[in-house]
Amino acid sequence: MTHPSIPEPAENSMRGIMLMLAAFVTFSCMDTVSKLLGSMGYPAVFITWGRLLSQIVLLLPLVVMQGGISVLRTRHPGSQFLRGLGMLAAGVFFISGLHFLPLATMTSINFVGPFIVTILSIIFLKEKVGKHRWIAILVGFAGALVIIRPGGDSFHWASLFAVAGAFGWSVAVITTRLVQRDDSTLTTLMLTAIVGFIGCSLMLPFFWKTPTLAVVGLLIAMSIGGTAGQFLMIRALRYAGASVLAPFAYSQIIWSTALGYLFWREFPDEWTWVGAAIIVSCGLYVWYRERVMSTPSYLKVK
Repeated sequence: MTHPSIPEPAENSMRGIMLMLAAFVTFSCMDTVSKLLGSMGYPAVFITWGRLLSQIVLLLPLVVMQGGISVLRTRHPGSQFLRGLGMLAAGVFFISGLHFLPLATMTSINFVGPFIVTILSIIFLKEKVGKHRWIAILVGFAGALVIIRPGGDSFHWASLFAVAGAFGWSVAVITTRLVQRDDSTLTTLMLTAIVGFIGCSLMLPFFWKTPTLAVVGLLIAMSIGGTAGQFLMIRALRYAGASVLAPFAYSQIIWSTALGYLFWREFPDEWTWVGAAIIVSCGLYVWYRERVMSTPSYLKVK
């Protein structure tokens, strides 16, 4: 039996980090499509509903091949339900904010999420976070504040949507860690989609707008991206702890900035680049500390 205080192998941590980075590339693409649909006048609840419906349809063949209804059986119904609500809140609130703020700005504000994850991982997962990682995470959070610049023009009231979405996402990350040892990735993805779909369906009569064929295609593309992103995130959490992976969510600023410029000519100012540099540096430092902690003492350079 492995003692919980023994650090995870560096190879596993690195694999988890790479999977998490890939997950946030797909999430950035999905956010771009969400913003595009919002600019076409489609409400956040409708966009989220359509994406989740498509996701369920896409996952159904896998569910059938893996044993049908038995795939939905879980040993953690409460945690799975909470994860579904967390992802639902993350989607609806973030997409709502995209109606008012640039993609890079919303992504930057959303970076309070990893900080929340760290706090929740200590409380609910009993994870140990050393002072070096604490410093790196806090400095990374400060880097996000450099980008946001509270009190400045970029701090729109819609930033509250990003904060609320970040909390929902953080809850989803923590509950993923709680269920991943007993429930399969497919089980978690399907239950999350079902919970979110039911929640959106209850609100949908107030936000309905008949979609065009092109919009249906975009919703399907979002579902593919969202499903792939969640799959990558769930797999990442099998290799590394939530508090280790949290800083690497900051990489999303890179993808969001590139996509924002490509589609809307939104280009961050110099302070955004300064903040991004701080965030990336902190992420690399956390990775370095993981390698140091995972190296046997007799191999460390004296």
